[in-house]
Amino acid sequence: MGTISRRGFIEATGVGLLSLGAPGIVGCSSSESSGGGEWGEGSTLRVGSDCAYAPHSWVQSDDSNGALPLQDGSGYVGGYDTKVAKMIGDEYGWDVVFVRTDWDGLINALNAGTFDCIIDGMGVTEERKQAVDFSNYYWSSDQGILLLSSSPYANGTTLEDFAGAKVAAQIGSIWEPMVDQIPGVDKQDSMVDVNTILAALQSGTIDATIMGETEAMSCMMSNPDLKYIRFPEGEGFEVDLSECSAGIAVKKGNTVLLDKINAVVDKITREDQETMMQEAFDEQPLSVTEGTE
Repeated sequence: MGTISRRGFIEATGVGLLSLGAPGIVGCSSSESSGGGEWGEGSTLRVGSDCAYAPHSWVQSDDSNGALPLQDGSGYVGGYDTKVAKMIGDEYGWDVVFVRTDWDGLINALNAGTFDCIIDGMGVTEERKQAVDFSNYYWSSDQGILLLSSSPYANGTTLEDFAGAKVAAQIGSIWEPMVDQIPGVDKQDSMVDVNTILAALQSGTIDATIMGETEAMSCMMSNPDLKYIRFPEGEGFEVDLSECSAGIAVKKGNTVLLDKINAVVDKITREDQETMMQEAFDEQPLSVTEGTE
């Protein structure tokens, strides 16, 4: 596929897009704001994220481009998810802070009350819906293969073309079970984050990984030797729309917060989504390699 400019990303990919130290608890239940009461003006919304999932989120040193603070004061979080979180905060007069948490610990931390919601490009899977409640979708994406452009598998056009390839995905991601859909795949152990996966690609430890188109484009900005393979209809991965669409997670039964979040999410048009995502690509520091999942 080759490299792609930031400005050209939306035009090239169209509308079929998507999309990783846990600080202490602030001292409020997940059904109440940290400012007290039922989410009144002046409340603080604590957002769980691994803050390493560009263009959805990354950590930077200042609040430029509307970045929001980390709760522990160690930096600021920018990206598409930050823009959505800020829209929610602005709607209700809330302060918004991010709580950085490892990807595979986000749901447990949410249910423990460490933060109030998860905004981290999280796919709405049936398994996750057993543990949390999700908002309506705020982004969705196609799924494909990311690999080195020099790979012997770089000209693959069907899943069958990747038979024998060493493939790994991120632990706990929607891509992890998709590895088994590749006939004859040499399945490798899942990896903790995309930085680890990218290093494995570069070293030849793995041949390919599965990733959403948005995330792959972000990786390619700082790794021009990568290539992303989209599959023709009927030749790629079988995945439900819900699983490749991102929702905001809240603790089960927290309808007060969920209703408020949905009231904002439902106002975000597809055009708004594309505009905010393009802005996130434009703002993403090329040096932020940890900002991809």
